[in-house]
Amino acid sequence: MEQRSAPRTESMHVWYVAGGLLVASVLLGPYVRFESLVGLDAGLIPALMFSGALVLFAIGANRSTSVTARRPFGTIALIALAIWTLISTFVLGAARVPPATESFLSFGYIDQLVQFVLALIAATQIARVGTVPRAASLVPLWVVAATTGSWIIQQVVTVAAGSNVSLFVPFLVMLDSLVRVTGPVLLGILAIALASRATAGRAAATTA
Repeated sequence: MEQRSAPRTESMHVWYVAGGLLVASVLLGPYVRFESLVGLDAGLIPALMFSGALVLFAIGANRSTSVTARRPFGTIALIALAIWTLISTFVLGAARVPPATESFLSFGYIDQLVQFVLALIAATQIARVGTVPRAASLVPLWVVAATTGSWIIQQVVTVAAGSNVSLFVPFLVMLDSLVRVTGPVLLGILAIALASRATAGRAAATTA
């Protein structure tokens, strides 16, 4: 595996910001929407926070703080996921308008597929390049696996339940919400923790 020098303390600040944006996109985003300005339940602010975090993680302050080491394959996938998140937000927001609901019904499946492919590529590259410490580098893959597993369970239950699917709606909503909240918050907190550890380690080394 390619060896890189440890990032400077100042460089790690980008992980603080990106991690904070991920957490905020889940915990604060729903409370700072401005649908009245766009006329849609678009959730634009949470999407911007989430996408901004992905771009910061992809680019970093320099190569050593880019979670993909700025290698083209993983970096492009992560930035593409950020852009697709914004596109998806607008399209699904428009789909909630009654006349457009049926027209955009199939987009939800396309959206899930595109997000899965891009997230899987990015997570795999993060695990391979070695910028993120080994144990932590596998967490994005686990988040992708959990999100995909949740979606598969929802589809299986929906098909199996048939006309009785309404009985399982509370469970499906709870499962979906749990995964959507836990994943970004976990990754955000992990990024902040790694940045804190790197900063503390650098400070200790400087003092010594």
